[in-house]
Amino acid sequence: MNIDNTRRASKIKTFYMLVPLLAVVFVAGVFLFTDVKDFKFILFAFLFLVIYFILMAIPGLYFVSFYAGPDKIRIRYKSLAPFRTNNNSIVIKSENFRKYDLKTSLLGKKKTLILYQETPGGLAKFPKVSLTLMAQPEVQQITKALDLILALNKAPKA
Repeated sequence: MNIDNTRRASKIKTFYMLVPLLAVVFVAGVFLFTDVKDFKFILFAFLFLVIYFILMAIPGLYFVSFYAGPDKIRIRYKSLAPFRTNNNSIVIKSENFRKYDLKTSLLGKKKTLILYQETPGGLAKFPKVSLTLMAQPEVQQITKALDLILALNKAPKA
């Protein structure tokens, strides 16, 4: 099963980049095409951009690609916030997968998934993956797939 939020993530990323561009174009336009040469516009634009980038980081919006199969679980994710360019991936063999937590915060708007894997040293916890941009049916499909793998792991082996 493959699930991803490519279309929604690309729209959000375009919007994230368009707003700062418009702010810079506005300030440049004011300085080039009007007689106003006050530095309040630059200060206002700078403060606006700082607040904008802080507010963008709060919801933790990510591009997420989820795959669950008989052999492995793979999640690829990347933050949509600017200045974060890391591509991350989690790969777990299905037989080593032990549990997951789906947590919500910000009045149920922010959803995070945490996966756990059995290792020789004990239970390993993977970093949180934000599912905030995933639609509710997609989140339900992910939980059903994970529940199915957990059920198969607990079934007696013949």
